[in-house]
Amino acid sequence: MNNTTYARPRRLQGNYAPEVKTMPEVHPIKAEIKKNLGTFTFTATFEEDREAIEAFKNEGLIAYRCVLSTLDGRTLGIGHGLNVLSQENRYLSKSVKWAHSGALIAAVTNAVKFPDLSGNPTQDFGANEIASAFMATDKQKSYLKELIMGLPEGDGREELMSNLDTMSKEDASELIQQLKN
Repeated sequence: MNNTTYARPRRLQGNYAPEVKTMPEVHPIKAEIKKNLGTFTFTATFEEDREAIEAFKNEGLIAYRCVLSTLDGRTLGIGHGLNVLSQENRYLSKSVKWAHSGALIAAVTNAVKFPDLSGNPTQDFGANEIASAFMATDKQKSYLKELIMGLPEGDGREELMSNLDTMSKEDASELIQQLKN
């Protein structure tokens, strides 16, 4: 008994010549990878995490706070590392090192959420467009300025004027209603 199978040649109808596509000089993936290559210089500052120590109120608590920042002082990530000396965990040097390393690892983990660790601004992934969709319109701001200027002097005018640029559409609408009445 012969169990050998053969593939039958396919008969193609029409013109099925392979399309010749031109590849870009640099593939987009390679360009994106290249942005993340190189040496990144940052500072890791460690301090005792007083807030954690006071919150947990445990005599054997070891708590560190690590602030990871660029050389120009921009904070990239903050991490917390905790460990507790107890009967089960009584190795002091290891416990301290684990808490210290944990703070650094947490800070680095938080820092990778930034699109560019080098401190150079990159694309904002549409965040500005999204934010501007929720911000007060120029028309609302203009009308609010008129209404605020009509308030008596010292009635919080300066504070209201300073908040106009960061006000949402909803907040601006509510304030307009309050000031009109």
